[in-house]
Amino acid sequence: MLKQIFRLLAVLIFAFICCPLGSSLFAKDAPLVNGIDAKYPPFAYIAESGEAQGFDIDMINWIAKKKGLSVVHQAFDWSSIVTNLKDKKLDLIASGLSVTAERAEQVTFSNPYWKVKQVVLVKADSPLTLDEVLKGGKTIGLQSGTSELASMEKANGQDGRKYTITGFESADMSIQDVINGRIDAAVMNDSKATEFLEKFPVKALGLAGIPDEDYAIAVNKESVELLKVLNEGLAEIQKDPIWAELIKKHQLIEPLF
Repeated sequence: MLKQIFRLLAVLIFAFICCPLGSSLFAKDAPLVNGIDAKYPPFAYIAESGEAQGFDIDMINWIAKKKGLSVVHQAFDWSSIVTNLKDKKLDLIASGLSVTAERAEQVTFSNPYWKVKQVVLVKADSPLTLDEVLKGGKTIGLQSGTSELASMEKANGQDGRKYTITGFESADMSIQDVINGRIDAAVMNDSKATEFLEKFPVKALGLAGIPDEDYAIAVNKESVELLKVLNEGLAEIQKDPIWAELIKKHQLIEPLF
């Protein structure tokens, strides 16, 4: 009995030495779970067919195929998605996720792959100016749980800024309240704003005056090997002709401002 215990201890010690806590080994034969926002086109969304689509989806699928990995895309509540990654309920987030210092304390980011600016939209017939929206005590809608909402909250009260922020489940819901006159304006990234300018009776007044943001892939802090593979994949796809094709496909070419 004593010998069996010593053998078991030896096996456990060997396993601990070979695979220490905090190592980053991941099973390449097991699908990686990519957590996404179900309502964030053109980067990631769930189509009417139930299929995950978007720029980030195509990007990750290409990288996974190139690296011999399999990946599934699963929608999560955006306001808690970073916590879910930290708690290992998913393996990565590639869904238009902004790099912030607060998030970097909880997860690790890949090299950035896209930069976005935040744009102010109002009704097409609105007489409001950009200054009136940002400094005139108006009500501005943003998607809840986003870095742009946090940045707008932080900027409120500085340099003459004065506005009230209303959070929404999605940018789509905020723009509907703009159209219906329930709020004065909405702030969102320039890609989303471009989409809405084509679909709805709205106009862009200008930039929201908050810092530009980098989008990157997030992984658990222990996933060192996965991070390395993803960074290699990002470098490869950006050198491949498919990168320009995806930018064109998802209409990410022309910045508004």
